[in-house]
Amino acid sequence: MKATPSVISAVAGAILLSACAAQPGGAQAPQVAATQAGSGPARPAGGHGREAFIGSYDLNGDGVVTRAEYDAVRKQRFKNADKNGDGVLTEEEYVAEFEGRLKEQYFKSGRQPDEAYANSIRQAHVRFALLDRNRDGVLSQDEEQEIMEKTWAQADTNKDGKVDANDPPPPGRN
Repeated sequence: MKATPSVISAVAGAILLSACAAQPGGAQAPQVAATQAGSGPARPAGGHGREAFIGSYDLNGDGVVTRAEYDAVRKQRFKNADKNGDGVLTEEEYVAEFEGRLKEQYFKSGRQPDEAYANSIRQAHVRFALLDRNRDGVLSQDEEQEIMEKTWAQADTNKDGKVDANDPPPPGRN
């Protein structure tokens, strides 16, 4: 298969979605983690840009995502997705976790699943393939940690240890 511009764009979009899309969460103040463990940040289930990132990971709603909040959400999502408790995510587990958050987002906004919903689910499958770096059919905690580090570095553009309105968009993005 030849990599056409549209295929390259789709892959790039999938990578950006993986960077911005909600995934597993981790360690922070127990009361905040407990509050979020049941519902998790519902918006957005996926998306691009700083607003989507903040919407996905800002646990206390103050408009600032700390590294602790980011890690907490991603680690919790990974744990919640790992239905069989084996410490890795299959494609089915990964997509099901994302789809659950997407369904919740649609429900809360009074929307029915539509073509955008179907596209988001297709992109979740593409994201999984990209994140499974060693192509063994599962997303390991090491692979998850690698994408967490990369995503954080891309989001914290001013390198102040948090993501908020003061982070300028990366070069070439508005």
